[in-house]
Amino acid sequence: MDEFVRHDYVLALDGELPAAAVPAELTVRVLHTVDDDSLAVLMEAAYAGTIDEQLGGNADGAVEIANWRQFVADAPASRVAADGDGRLVGACLVGRWDGSVFVAYVVTDPAWKGRGVGAAVLAASLGALRDAAEEVVGATITEGNEASERLFAAFGFRRAEAP
Repeated sequence: MDEFVRHDYVLALDGELPAAAVPAELTVRVLHTVDDDSLAVLMEAAYAGTIDEQLGGNADGAVEIANWRQFVADAPASRVAADGDGRLVGACLVGRWDGSVFVAYVVTDPAWKGRGVGAAVLAASLGALRDAAEEVVGATITEGNEASERLFAAFGFRRAEAP
């Protein structure tokens, strides 16, 4: 398996967050455990054919979601976007590890890419973190994942300095 370079990014939650409009036909809400099967399918579809296709070393969305839930999940800060039929089309999953909070995943159904879904769920999760009095949030992005780099930069994330 090829090794990819990943970079850490940080955002201080002390300033204004950009507004992100939710597409009119979608609802953004808190993630629930009953969403996990749909979330796994969404994750696999979102990553298929991308630089991050192997997810956390596998291509199984169910395994990835189970690992997120078991080890790092901050479900109360995580948000999903659902269409009128309740089908998940986007998600921002937040994690906590060793005292730090981070955006673990932002995924969008390929049919919804470019329509603001990723921005909507990221904005909702960042708002929840600010409401919970978090001061800083991190993210790790694979080098070459230009869509993620653009999305996170639009929200003010900056590449972290190497230690």
